[in-house]
Amino acid sequence: MAVLIALSALFSGSEAALFSLSARDQRRLDSAGGGGRIALSLLGNSEQLLSAILFWNLLINMLYFAIASIVAGDLEANESFGAGWALGFTMLSLLAMIFLSEMLPKSLAVLAPLRTSIVIARPLNIAFHIIKPLLPLIGTANLLAGRLLWPGFQAENEIDLADIERAVELGTDDAALIERERLAVRSLVELGTMRASELMRPRGKLRLFHPPGDLAEIFEQETPGGYLIITDESRNHMVGSLDVRLLRPSQVDRYQDWIEPVTYVPWAASVARVLDQLTKTDSHVAIVVDEYGDCIGALSTDRIFRRILAPHSYENVSGDAALAMKDMGDGSWQVSGSIPLRQLAKFLQEELADESIATVAGYLQRTNERLPRVGDQALLGRYQLSLLDQVENESTIEVRRVKETDAGDGTAELEVDQ
Repeated sequence: MAVLIALSALFSGSEAALFSLSARDQRRLDSAGGGGRIALSLLGNSEQLLSAILFWNLLINMLYFAIASIVAGDLEANESFGAGWALGFTMLSLLAMIFLSEMLPKSLAVLAPLRTSIVIARPLNIAFHIIKPLLPLIGTANLLAGRLLWPGFQAENEIDLADIERAVELGTDDAALIERERLAVRSLVELGTMRASELMRPRGKLRLFHPPGDLAEIFEQETPGGYLIITDESRNHMVGSLDVRLLRPSQVDRYQDWIEPVTYVPWAASVARVLDQLTKTDSHVAIVVDEYGDCIGALSTDRIFRRILAPHSYENVSGDAALAMKDMGDGSWQVSGSIPLRQLAKFLQEELADESIATVAGYLQRTNERLPRVGDQALLGRYQLSLLDQVENESTIEVRRVKETDAGDGTAELEVDQ
């Protein structure tokens, strides 16, 4: 019975450890030796692994209680002990199984899941391959049982935005709170149609760093978004991120230990898909690449949630307090050249003929077929874009409405609306 308790504890602890590993811990298994690689391969087929663990645990528990029943029956039949001893032994056996093979091993495994997974990987791998030929039969039995017990389950219909807004209105009588919640819900829904290139921080506004280097210089200036982007030796490929806001002074000398891997997403991916990918990989920064494979910007979870919770205070990509789109009061706007072109087109209610252009400055460059210069102009539907100023990587572009005038020969010309 003691051996069966130990085996049951092994399988209970392995279940808790393996299935509580985070995505980051699973990546560490690959470099944790043979035990780590075995655990990672077992997790590659998690459904069959769970079935094998549950099968062995059930088999062991049945054998344990069968032996306990036989011993309890012998105690009851023995005149020296009687029914009281049999009942006491049965209760003690039940408590020992609950505490020693379920509660204790699972609690210890959750405290150190990575180390536990490496230790139990080899014996668990042997047990898994012993029962592996029976796993298809077990899976079929589970499927048939599910069809028999829950045959009428159907997928729920998608919830409309109007339903969500109605629920928000019924949830409180505070008008200001209702408006804030409605804006948050709309922003959340818009993540499904907003592209990564619209919300990303452009490459020119990122702080790039290549180890080894003097990290103290980074703290002398503000880091846009709080994330330092780590590059490879070529300084062109972004391979990691470092949250300098959470880096304590005692950790500066070993900052390499706090560098996180990044996720790569295409520029046309929706922000909702990017957030889902960041959650699955347990990352905080996604690197946005264009159709040529070049890194054109970065998008962090902080920036996404700020867009959800504060949609009207969309921060300027340069990091200062000024808005990226400034109303000049005379029917024109001044915008930063690094804001997404699709965002400007939405604001102006204009259709884009080519949605592969990421920024407003890029649109000027594509239209004039050269690097933007002061005075360059381009038409975006009913609006004229003019480059007013350019300092280093920051450009200021004027957006002004144009109107059609009759040229006298039956044709129409565009004239800037003053």
